[in-house]
Amino acid sequence: MNNNTARVSLVIPIFNNYFALLDLIDSVLTSTFSHWKHIEIIFVNDASTLPKPGLLVAKLNSLTCAHKWIDLESNQGPAIARNTGVAHATGTYIVFFDADVSLHKHTLANAYDFFTKKKGQTFTGIWDKSQLTTSFFPQFKALRDYAYWFIEREQDARYYLFSTRVAGIEKKLFDKIGGFNTTYKKATVEDIELTYKIEQHTKISFEPTIIVHHEFEEFVPLAKKYFARSRDWIKLYMKRLRFDPVATSKQEAHKSLVCGMSVISFFLAVLFSAHIFVVYSIFSTLYYLYLDAPFLKFLKKEKGLLFTLNAIPTTLALYTVINIGSAVGMLEYIIKKIRTR
Repeated sequence: MNNNTARVSLVIPIFNNYFALLDLIDSVLTSTFSHWKHIEIIFVNDASTLPKPGLLVAKLNSLTCAHKWIDLESNQGPAIARNTGVAHATGTYIVFFDADVSLHKHTLANAYDFFTKKKGQTFTGIWDKSQLTTSFFPQFKALRDYAYWFIEREQDARYYLFSTRVAGIEKKLFDKIGGFNTTYKKATVEDIELTYKIEQHTKISFEPTIIVHHEFEEFVPLAKKYFARSRDWIKLYMKRLRFDPVATSKQEAHKSLVCGMSVISFFLAVLFSAHIFVVYSIFSTLYYLYLDAPFLKFLKKEKGLLFTLNAIPTTLALYTVINIGSAVGMLEYIIKKIRTR
């Protein structure tokens, strides 16, 4: 890294996803950004178990801006990796990208302009609704997120999760609030917890022009993440007792509970052969369809009827995972409260 002080520092944590990182670097190199003297990239390798490929070394050497590669001695999770990157940053502003995203042409320029034109102290960007894969679930997940931002949001509500897939913050503010909570050793709710801390000082700006592409995983690995995230989120909720457009909203919580009732009633109907549970299950499912109608209508327009019909049991399954995770988290929260009395 040269001795010039950067205005904006990009911080990118890495764990074994080297080939995805190649795509990210390519997208940086081919972007419309031109202020290379005022930007630096800090890569934080969170003790990857795979050797760095030669192709990546060559790609790093082709970067036209200052950059630094930091190797952590042991795997410590994204919270510590990002905090480490910020500690080494010389920029006045920090922009976080996940290693497995690629930037749209104007994304880097728009992120730089957000800060240099004094639009705010912090922003969260978005990821597009497209997927390169033709597999159902990744396409469903990308559309689910898009709908949450632009279609399902409650009236007059603003979306403001500081999503580290693509988000930026003034370094002075980041240091003031203490950065990411390093007690989270995995990627669960460290971004949500940071969001709450930021919002105590300033509003996070939702910037849909700061956009990246991200390829989503299949159902099982993503469901595991949903479980862990909901398990840890319910503990944050119990401290605040407030829904907001960060992890969930009142409407999302409502849909989750209705889906839970539908699934539980179905299994009770099978177990006890009781007609009343069949009625409950049917009623709950119909009520869920009513609540989720805006999303389903959006899916039909984007992908057709068959895709939309496939999305219904998928959503029920995801909400079931979320409910189980929340129940486990609530149990852990109660046990901890009892033990600390």
